[in-house]
Amino acid sequence: MSVDWFEKARRFFNSAELNFKNGLYDIASFSAHQAVEMLLKGLIVKKTGSKPFTHSLVELYEILETIDIKFSDEIKSCLRTLTRHYTQSRYPDARIIDYDMEEAEEALNCMKKVFNYVESLQIFEGER
Repeated sequence: MSVDWFEKARRFFNSAELNFKNGLYDIASFSAHQAVEMLLKGLIVKKTGSKPFTHSLVELYEILETIDIKFSDEIKSCLRTLTRHYTQSRYPDARIIDYDMEEAEEALNCMKKVFNYVESLQIFEGER
């Protein structure tokens, strides 16, 4: 089952990159959040068999900490950055200003950092 989470995470990863290239910066930022959410939930499912019901990447990280998966301060900062995109990118009245290329680029860079770190853990090895 955790492979399904990883595959879903990869689809959102690809969606984030495609939407960024097409100038859809809000959707790219949302997809970056979703990619990381699916990835972290996949780790939790793989390690514990349970699925948390939250969209907060910070809360997901806190769960991962309890099962001895630690992230650097840089990765935790990225999780905080990406968490705000879950709501702000979805609702037209959640922000005062529109998303721009720089903000979406930051979201994608954070997404890539989280993926690179999780892939370095080799938890999903042999399941792809």
